Amino acid sequence: MFCNFSALARLPIVDATAISFAAPLITVALAAILMKERVRIFRWSAVIVGFLGILVMLLPYFDPALHVAGTTSAVGVALAIIGAASSAASVIQTRRLTGSETTSSIVFYFSLICAVAGLATWPLGWVPPAWPELAALATIGLCGGISHLLLTESYRLAPASLVAPFDYTSMIWVFLLGYFFFNELPSFYVLMGAAIIAGAGLFVIWRERQLGLQRMRAAEGPPTGA
Repeated sequence: MFCNFSALARLPIVDATAISFAAPLITVALAAILMKERVRIFRWSAVIVGFLGILVMLLPYFDPALHVAGTTSAVGVALAIIGAASSAASVIQTRRLTGSETTSSIVFYFSLICAVAGLATWPLGWVPPAWPELAALATIGLCGGISHLLLTESYRLAPASLVAPFDYTSMIWVFLLGYFFFNELPSFYVLMGAAIIAGAGLFVIWRERQLGLQRMRAAEGPPTGA
C-alpha cells in the first residue's frame, strides 16, 4: 500500500493503476511456483500476452522521444512496479492462510499490522488532516476494509490463479474516475495496453468457464436411456 500510494502521488491515476495490473500476472506465476497450483498453457499464454500489454503501457517511459520522464515520474514507475510485486506476494500468502485461518482473522491482523507499520512513519513528518480530509480518509479505510473482506473470501472459494484476472475489470472504473475527478485522459499507449490485458484476462475467464462445464458433465456421467 505504501508503494501504491507513493506511486499515485507521482503519476497520473491511470498510469499508476495500469502498472499495478502487473500484480495479477505475477500472482498467476507465483501460484504455479509456490502454491503448486496447476496452471495450464492457456493461462500461461494469457499471462505472457498480459505482460506485453504492461510493456505497451510503459513504452512512453522507456522511449525519451515519446515521453521525457523526470526523476519524479521514474520513481513513481519504480514504486508502482514494486507495489505490484508486493501485492502479488500478499495474495499468495492470503491464499495460504485461508487454509488455517478465518476471513475475519486474516483481515483483522492484516489491518492491525498495517496500522502499526503506518504509525512507525510518524517521525518522517505528519500533517494533521482537516475535517474534510479526515472524512475522506475514513471513507477510504471503510471501502478498503470491505474490499479486503470480499477479496479474502474469494481466495477461499477459488484458486488464486483464477481470481487474479478479475482485477482487470477495475480498468473501466479508473478510466471513468480519472476523467471525472482529475480531468485525466489515458494516452493511446495506456488504452492499447489496457485492451491487451483485458483481452488476456477475459480469455482466462472464458477458458475456466469452459473447463468448469466440462467437469460438471464428467461428474454427471453419460446420459442414461429411458
